[in-house]
Amino acid sequence: MNFFQLQNKLFYSKKDVAGELDVEGEQNFVPFLINRWLSFYGKETPNFVNETLNKYCSLFDDKQKLYRLYFNLIPRLKFKKISYIKKVKKTEEDDQDLLLIAKNKNISLREIKQYVDLFQ
Repeated sequence: MNFFQLQNKLFYSKKDVAGELDVEGEQNFVPFLINRWLSFYGKETPNFVNETLNKYCSLFDDKQKLYRLYFNLIPRLKFKKISYIKKVKKTEEDDQDLLLIAKNKNISLREIKQYVDLFQ
C-alpha cells in the first residue's frame, strides 16, 4: 500500500474498520506527511491537525496503533483533489530592472526591494 492509497483510506474511506497495515504500508505511513496533506484539504483542517493529531502522535510507538488512531480520529471527507502549494519562483527580469535602478541611483538592490515593498 503506497502513500496515496493510505491517504485515500484515511481521508475518504467509508469503511468502519481500520484493518491492519502490511509491511509496505508501515514503511509508507509517515504521520508528518499525512498531517501535511490533511492540512491542505481546507481552512479548518490545520486547526484540527494541530489540536488533535500533533498532540497525540507522540503517545504511540507502534505504527499499527498510530494508524488506528488516525483512522478513528480523522473525519471522513468528500473526495477533492488536494493541490499542493508550490513556491512561486521570481523571474530574473524583475531583478534585472531593479538592479538597473539600483545602479542608476547608487543604492543597493536590497534597499530598492525594501522601497518597493514599502510602496505596495
